[in-house]
Amino acid sequence: MPKSLIFKLCLFLAFFTVSFTYAQQEAKDYDGIVAQVRSNFNQHQPEKIYALTSAVFQKKMTGKQFALGMNKFHAKTGDWISNTFKEKNEKGLDYLAVFENSQQVFSIRLNEQGKIDRLNFAAVPIVISNKTEKVASNNPLKDSLDLMVERAVRPYIQKGNTCGLVLAVINKGHVRKYSYGSVNKTVKQLPDAAQTIFEIGSVTKTFNTLVLAQEVVAGKMKLNDPINLYLPDSIPALKFRDQPITLQHLANHTSGFPRLPANIFNAKVDPKDPYKHYTPDSLYSFLMHYQPSVMPGSVFSYSNYGAGVLGTILERRLNRSFEELIQSRICKPLGMNHTNVALDGAAQQNFAQGYNETGEATGPWDLASLKGSGALRSTLNDMVIYARAQVEMKGALGKAIALSHQPTFISATQSMGLGWRISRNSGHNYLHHSGGTGGFRSFVGFDPERQTAIVILSNAAEDVTALGERFLK
Repeated sequence: MPKSLIFKLCLFLAFFTVSFTYAQQEAKDYDGIVAQVRSNFNQHQPEKIYALTSAVFQKKMTGKQFALGMNKFHAKTGDWISNTFKEKNEKGLDYLAVFENSQQVFSIRLNEQGKIDRLNFAAVPIVISNKTEKVASNNPLKDSLDLMVERAVRPYIQKGNTCGLVLAVINKGHVRKYSYGSVNKTVKQLPDAAQTIFEIGSVTKTFNTLVLAQEVVAGKMKLNDPINLYLPDSIPALKFRDQPITLQHLANHTSGFPRLPANIFNAKVDPKDPYKHYTPDSLYSFLMHYQPSVMPGSVFSYSNYGAGVLGTILERRLNRSFEELIQSRICKPLGMNHTNVALDGAAQQNFAQGYNETGEATGPWDLASLKGSGALRSTLNDMVIYARAQVEMKGALGKAIALSHQPTFISATQSMGLGWRISRNSGHNYLHHSGGTGGFRSFVGFDPERQTAIVILSNAAEDVTALGERFLK
């Protein structure tokens, strides 16, 4: 063999050996860091993960911001079970990470000092095939409304992750009701308008604000009352530049409070029931340390926490539990006999099985001290009564209902009453609210001028807002 060829071969082998050794070492470095990240993640120690990041990374995000983001992510995904190397690319290395409640692509890049320059999670897309068998319904398909409902609901109910749905269309006092699918994937039983109970999620907020409206109409509370008037004296003044956060700000989501309080993620969160551990002490603790950073009333920012604070204030003010307030102030006067928070006796037996975004069965949610944000459960018939009351505005609740419809915040992107969102289409205003929990979705909307309303309840975490607004528009 010529010497030149031998020399080239030796150079190649040397280069290959060095490259292979370097690649092995790089893989070990990455695997070691990934193992540390995973361990600290599962032990709820985001600060230790942040300590592994580079100065470049830390310029983009503070430790507090990083910890909040990681804690929120953990609350959603659960513990990190395993990871497998996937590929190397221009952004670093990718791993397939398996969590309790999802699969994620974990991307990471280290700098020359072995510090993390880039760290990112991206959910692995889940493809869910549509049902092949036509889902049952009681729709008679006899007139134009029947056909409209069928065209709207059929694509939804045939999705692989949905289960059952009930819908009511109200027009000038006339009500048409429809049932699709089943109360449970294991049985063929259409949801019953009178008996089947669904979680209505954030539609609860409109009940919460209606109790407030009752107190305002009675002259016992004022919308511009600072919320500190109704909180323990130990809570510091909640204001920004001398503008206090008021009851109205809680009711129309302009308080500046976050969607969820940061301390809800401090404890180990059960992703299948994420609020149940959040006690009144936790709610007050957040208020004790909260420093408003935006002018109250100036910006719409949807807040489950703010609704929870309003519900807590009403409980304190009226010396009753949230459930007792809703039942005594709203349900009994209207004749809504199957709307409550607790699942006892017959309610438990009639409670529909809920399903999450991927079509897996879920348990009921316990909203603990945030009940005002979404704790109620109801039937289609009860929600029809509620929707009709919103349209007709009569009786003992009429003035309070009318007050809750009045605009309290208007911007280019969002208008609000008390609890209700206000939208406009073809010269008409319509009010509406959607709801969602781990295994349910809901929608209530109405146009008082046209005397029309729509109610949709589903026992799957597949949004129904577009369906509801389609009818109102």
